[in-house]
Amino acid sequence: MIVTGKGCCQIKAALKSLLALILLAGFLELLLPDDEMQKYGRMVIGLIVLFSLLNLVVQVGRDFTLELPVAAEDWGQADPAVLVAAGLQLRQRGEEQAAAMTVPAIQTRVEQFLRKITGTTGIQVEVRAVDGQIQGARVVLPAAPGVAADFLQRTVAALLTVAPEQVEVKMEFAGQQE
Repeated sequence: MIVTGKGCCQIKAALKSLLALILLAGFLELLLPDDEMQKYGRMVIGLIVLFSLLNLVVQVGRDFTLELPVAAEDWGQADPAVLVAAGLQLRQRGEEQAAAMTVPAIQTRVEQFLRKITGTTGIQVEVRAVDGQIQGARVVLPAAPGVAADFLQRTVAALLTVAPEQVEVKMEFAGQQE
């Protein structure tokens, strides 16, 4: 949808003249005496501004033209199967981008939560996601957490809304590895 250049200049000029008229009307209203005739003067000035505004709308409506983009010869003749396939590809790309943006944020939030629970720094969480759906996680603890590993496993599973079996808790401290 393209507005022709001629219409834009006319609209701009008409708006300038309308603005000037409104300013003039405001100035004339200030000159009115403070008596019973003031309300009638305001009404006349308001009618003049309203008439000018209506005139502007009618003039712009008459001069305003739209040019639609020229369609290709086969426009509107697309195969529905091609359109559905393109839509599915677009959806897949969107889901992949959403997963790429959300998984790191989820990992960070789970790490922060586990730091608060355990009081241990350096906790690493790796979230596994397939097609935007969280499939599981791996938690690596660099020091003794002070809570049981199965408690951490259930907690992370509840946070990620996955089964506890899909969460692996690995302890890598003081030579002990699970």
